[in-house]
Amino acid sequence: MELKKKIVLVVLFIYLLSLLTGCTSLGKGNSGAADPLPSSTPSSTVTATPFSAMTNTPLIIPPTYTHTPTYTPSATNTPPPTDTPVPTDTPVPTPAPLIEYGPGERIIAPILLYHHIADAGYVTRYYVTPDMFRTQLSKLREWGYTPITVSNLVEVMINGGELPARPVVITFDDGNNDIYDNAFPIMREMGFVGTFYIVSNRLHSNYYVHAEQIQEMANAGWEIGDHSMSHVDLTLDYSIARYEILQSRLDLEAAIGVPINTFAYPYGKTDVFISNQVSEYGYQAGMGLGRSWEHTLGTLFYLTRIEVQGNFDLSTFAALLPWSGK
Repeated sequence: MELKKKIVLVVLFIYLLSLLTGCTSLGKGNSGAADPLPSSTPSSTVTATPFSAMTNTPLIIPPTYTHTPTYTPSATNTPPPTDTPVPTDTPVPTPAPLIEYGPGERIIAPILLYHHIADAGYVTRYYVTPDMFRTQLSKLREWGYTPITVSNLVEVMINGGELPARPVVITFDDGNNDIYDNAFPIMREMGFVGTFYIVSNRLHSNYYVHAEQIQEMANAGWEIGDHSMSHVDLTLDYSIARYEILQSRLDLEAAIGVPINTFAYPYGKTDVFISNQVSEYGYQAGMGLGRSWEHTLGTLFYLTRIEVQGNFDLSTFAALLPWSGK
């Protein structure tokens, strides 16, 4: 019995193997005919356990992916936006702080006096070269000065009011045409104004300014003053005082159409009589010479002016002023 069981198991194994491999040639001889299965005797019938065929779940092999590196775009250097240039405006000077004065208060304000702004070709007292003049004005601006006219100063002296913290008055005597040709353009370039004292009988003479030029300067903010009719020492002959002081003013105003309010004594010379005449003929102030920066109502008809000479260097120029630094 044990043998028969083994034979049956072997046959079943071979049968199953043939099913799995799909091979139908098992047991074929040389003739090619299939060998018959051995017949089992009735007494050896084996009840086989029914075969349940295995369902082969197909093995799905996932595709092999070759990793392709992801392209990371290199950073594009975006140029910074170009700023649209802003037009450069002509610099506007920063307004100077103002000081309030009451009527009659003492005021510190240097008054400078020039005669010629021209190159004489040699060093001379009365000629300041245009280059040096420009340098002096640049220093005034650097040191914080604000130019005003004589009438601006006198108005505050008499009635009170406001003046810049560092006022300076720039005056020119005689009416020489180099003041119009050289000083006026430089002053205008700097934004400065001045006061120009004219000798009346020299109008339209050679080397002196004409009425049209004076009017142009007045329209630019300059003050025009009187420097007598013929530039003589008024203290030597009182009989000519009216002609030299009053008539000169009337002639000048008629020629240029601009009011004349202040008078400059020829050579800086005056006395009580002449100063009284200047006041009686309607002038608000008289201009003399000196080194003082201080002005009061007691000096109204002899406001001291500091002469700037052609041989002055910058250190000498700075010494003329109360403030020569920031």
